[in-house]
Amino acid sequence: MADLFHTEHHEIVVRPDVVALLPRLLWHMDEPLSDTAFITTYLVSQFARRDVTVILSGVGGDELFGGYRRYLGNHYQSYFDRLPGWARRAASAVGERLPSDRHTPLLNLSRLAKGFLEGAGLSFEERYRSYVQVFPDKEAQQLLRRGGVARPDRIAEAFRHAGGGDALNRMLAVDAETQLPDDLLMLTDKMSMATSLECRVPLLDHELVELAARMPEKVKIRGWRLKHAMKEAVSGLLPRDILNRKKRGFGTPMGAWLKEDLAPLVRGLLSESVVEDRGLFHYPAVQELIASHHANRIDGTDRLLALLNLEIWSRLYLDRRAPDDVTDELKGMLAPGAQKQFAPQIDTD
Repeated sequence: MADLFHTEHHEIVVRPDVVALLPRLLWHMDEPLSDTAFITTYLVSQFARRDVTVILSGVGGDELFGGYRRYLGNHYQSYFDRLPGWARRAASAVGERLPSDRHTPLLNLSRLAKGFLEGAGLSFEERYRSYVQVFPDKEAQQLLRRGGVARPDRIAEAFRHAGGGDALNRMLAVDAETQLPDDLLMLTDKMSMATSLECRVPLLDHELVELAARMPEKVKIRGWRLKHAMKEAVSGLLPRDILNRKKRGFGTPMGAWLKEDLAPLVRGLLSESVVEDRGLFHYPAVQELIASHHANRIDGTDRLLALLNLEIWSRLYLDRRAPDDVTDELKGMLAPGAQKQFAPQIDTD
């Protein structure tokens, strides 16, 4: 792409030692979260700030034009529903036993199949919830010490606001009320401003948003092709192999790191004594989550990162400790052989 458009390409190599950034980044975020994109967004912003003060982001394109795999859930469901009852039950039983990991092609395919089969018997709204929630309700109840505490249901509320229309646009409307402002736009704004960089989101221009909202599902997704309308709109500008390549996220291989390089951090921040002293969670549930993730029984990346970030955030905001103090503590938790230079390594070409 750099050759095609005669632009200067820069490459940032993100390694596990970026864990040293977590206390400082969570201090800027003001709240814990489970999306690893806040780390890469900061690193890209930090690098860009060397040369510019304003950047453009493509945030919003997936939520406007249908770019996530979960938007194909109804397509998969229509085929699944054609199977006889015994075949659906057998498939669901097999799905419970499938391994799950997002960092190898085969296990990632197994993870996606497992996720679909777990939600295949649910209603449309509950199926969507199963795709986007970090902790399933049952697991959250087992984890939390204080059960029965009333909490707002943002997804149910967003579905009420979404109104009628086709299934895809209802999901997009829910995303626009939940994930987009509460996760992606928030972390993009806070992580870019942490480096004194302004990030603008041209795809969320109000006229383009209004245009996208009027497009029916069959225009946005054609068959199995996500973001069909958007891709066709730029088909004269981009080569087909770029338009049709597999979707790539903007996160880090955190799930693999938590099993290997960052395993000592998991043991340190989520030890029995730490969990019990904090008083928020039942330690056996935390222990089971860690064990299931390491054994590939589930992909617990988001759940473990949420717990880790919550504990780091608690040390900053509840225990009133300085980010540098917490960073030094995290370094000390790592095995001696894993203590590398704690600065993001940035390679450019």
